[in-house]
Amino acid sequence: MKSPIFSSRYFIVIGLFILLCFTAIGIFISLKFSKRAEQISIELATKSYQLKSNIMHNEFKDLIKGISNSEAILPQINNKDDFRNHEGTLEAILLNHSKVDKGWYAIAGKNDTVYRAIQKIGNTYHHTPILKHQKNWIQSQLALKDTIVNRGKLVSVADTMHWLVGSKHQLADSTILMFGLDINLKQLQYYLRDVDAYGMAYPFIVDEDGYYVTNPEEKLIGTKIPSPVNPLSGKIFLRDSLSSYEMVFSSYLELPVIRYYTPLNISGMRWTMVIDTLVLSVDEDVKAIEKYLMFMFATTALVILLLIAWAQAKWQKEFAEKQALSLVAERQQKDNALLQLNTLKEKVNPHFLFNSLSSLNALIEKDPELAQSFVVKLSRVYRYVLESYPNGLATVAEELRFANEYFFLLRIRFGDALEPLDIQVSEAHLQAFIPFMSLQTLIENAVKHNVLSKMMPLKISIKSEDDYIVTSNNLQLRNDVKDSGKQGLSYLQSTYAYFGSKQFSYGEEGDVYKVYLPLLKATE
Repeated sequence: MKSPIFSSRYFIVIGLFILLCFTAIGIFISLKFSKRAEQISIELATKSYQLKSNIMHNEFKDLIKGISNSEAILPQINNKDDFRNHEGTLEAILLNHSKVDKGWYAIAGKNDTVYRAIQKIGNTYHHTPILKHQKNWIQSQLALKDTIVNRGKLVSVADTMHWLVGSKHQLADSTILMFGLDINLKQLQYYLRDVDAYGMAYPFIVDEDGYYVTNPEEKLIGTKIPSPVNPLSGKIFLRDSLSSYEMVFSSYLELPVIRYYTPLNISGMRWTMVIDTLVLSVDEDVKAIEKYLMFMFATTALVILLLIAWAQAKWQKEFAEKQALSLVAERQQKDNALLQLNTLKEKVNPHFLFNSLSSLNALIEKDPELAQSFVVKLSRVYRYVLESYPNGLATVAEELRFANEYFFLLRIRFGDALEPLDIQVSEAHLQAFIPFMSLQTLIENAVKHNVLSKMMPLKISIKSEDDYIVTSNNLQLRNDVKDSGKQGLSYLQSTYAYFGSKQFSYGEEGDVYKVYLPLLKATE
């Protein structure tokens, strides 16, 4: 009878299944590629953002670095006279940045306050009258009794927005000294435009009230952003838990961008830096790769179908021969197991009978009642050996009963040199199957190959472990045994091979010899 695997209908089903599998794989990979392309775009954009963010942070720190550097000479200034002696040094340090050319200071005593503006032209410093917006803000700060040292404010002036940032200190004689910078934000934007000019990120900064501090479009500086900036709402956060991003459309670039938000806190200013990063599209490359993959999948599927068609014709010719050979091999395997079982039975008959009769002879005169029990056990042993088990299997319960009766005879023969049989078998395993005479074979091997004496008794155990019946004995090997005992193990190995179980194993484990008998089901 021809197997359905060789029918044309089966071949068509296989072909359709392969096509469906390759189609599903293609769709799956396409979705994965698209998702991965989006992830790559975000990762590249994030790197651009991080680079631009670091640059902007560093630039703003450098812009006002002159203020913190100027604070280093304050321990040398105790009063107005000391200040005059260090005035030139403070001015040079305060305006040390190449793009910062305007500064100021105010020194307020008990009776008067001196205001002075500083302008750097080239390498020289010029004192100019204090500007109105500078003086108003300085006065408002001097009037405060707080202890905040660094402070700043955005001030609207005719031409643009100005960032006034300063440092306030009380000298030893209670004089208040305040100095700082006046940064024109439009001029600052011209400078920032040339910083990292080739970067793929476009930043702007807004203050806490939503007004532009910087913007690539200079005309927007000082105006209010159309929609409020809230970096903590409805966005995806980065690992720092402070920065976030979202996908938006940039009106300035007229392109979709990934917009990042990160805090920019400098001299008490609670600003938010917003960086638009171009979405680097890799869709075209992904689509090209997908086309190549789909072509490869289609070609591979066609080749597989052709190979199946060719193999089908070849298999049809060889299948019957292989099936016949398989049946022959299986029959031979079973015959080999049964032959070895018969050999074991024949071996039990003369040797075991001779030893048993010798033991019985000694018992008849010494202990007639025990001799009677011995005869009963011996008859049960031989009845079990002579019983027919056509499939070569017996239940664990039957094998344990046989092993107990066989072990009883051995105990009569060897006495205290053989410890009582230790049986710990789960009730759930009693109705499972193991090879016929397997336990008796393993007990016989243990007795045959080990030294038995009252000083060195042999201990044999039969236990349940997972899906195995495990026999074990302590190792105290004899050197005068010519027969290796492999015949019994070979019988068990052949039986398990016939029933399709490859988990039969045996060997030394430390100072114990163990044999693992896999449990077989009744249907096997």
